[in-house]
Amino acid sequence: MPQITYEQLFEFLIQLEFVDTSCSRTERTFEHSESGVLLAFLMPNDLTVACTVRGADILSVEFRLQQAELLTGSLQSELSRLDAL
Repeated sequence: MPQITYEQLFEFLIQLEFVDTSCSRTERTFEHSESGVLLAFLMPNDLTVACTVRGADILSVEFRLQQAELLTGSLQSELSRLDAL
């Protein structure tokens, strides 16, 4: 499973025009108004966005973005491509 931090993931979602609608640091939510996709994350105990995203969260985000046609490949490949720019 790729090593992606919550910080990288959240920045990527914002680039896709998701809006951070979080009400707390322990539960983070991002909404994409055009597609209606809502993504929610229960943050690890340390609450840092620098920690690695759980594998289940990566798969869930990848599936939801692909279903909404906001992502055509893998999440890891898209993040790698953006890092290279």
